[in-house]
Amino acid sequence: MEKYTCLQDVLDDLYETQEIDAGEKYWKEAIKKFATKEGLLSALAYYFELWDREERDRDYLRELLSLEGQKASWCFYYLFEALSALKDPSFIPQVMRYFPPEGDNRWPWTMEDIWTEMMLQTVADSDLGPTYMHWIMRSLHLLHPGARWAAKDLMSQMLFDTFYEIKPDKFPDLSIVDALPLGKRDLVLSLLDEKISSWKNILEQDEITLKNANFEPEINRAKKDVDSAKESLACYQYVRGQLLLLPKEVISIGHR
Repeated sequence: MEKYTCLQDVLDDLYETQEIDAGEKYWKEAIKKFATKEGLLSALAYYFELWDREERDRDYLRELLSLEGQKASWCFYYLFEALSALKDPSFIPQVMRYFPPEGDNRWPWTMEDIWTEMMLQTVADSDLGPTYMHWIMRSLHLLHPGARWAAKDLMSQMLFDTFYEIKPDKFPDLSIVDALPLGKRDLVLSLLDEKISSWKNILEQDEITLKNANFEPEINRAKKDVDSAKESLACYQYVRGQLLLLPKEVISIGHR
């Protein structure tokens, strides 16, 4: 790594290598060595545009993605993942546009799960610091309307991080509740309502499974599933209730 003097040196080498996905640890460390918020975001935009252009020019019936497109996609991958090294969640609003929409507004190409899963993990990373939920909440509306899948996933991760570590002998730090004033009320409420509806359906199915269970291992497993679904449903309902309790004066304060 001594041969590199800046981020662009690393990216140029990464782009030219013939086995771009083979030295994953090497490239991660090299990029993180020169990582700055401005540098990473600027490079992300460049390589995403190159990747997007190559994907849109691709003939899906006759050929795979061009070599240039493949290289750009991996540069994007390593750059996005390197954002976690900043320990600064203020980059979150500027990366929401990279989550692909679904349905009628979907892009003419598909981003594979290995990219989208990494992106979700990088944005909803508690190691970014205690304010990462604030940045997600104030940025959810920046997602493409067709990327509600990402919004729901991020909401689930914030709720999990808030309630998973609660101990009965310690006053809880309800980070997702603290972040609620920063979100757009109608959007956050609709996301919570969708998750509540989903967990009600899951609970109903789990209770049917428990009712029909005949053997002890099957019964015990079904009881755990029912208890887990009840807990998740209660958490979402609690957060929804807290959102509805917020005075109008503080709702969406992060957007003023």
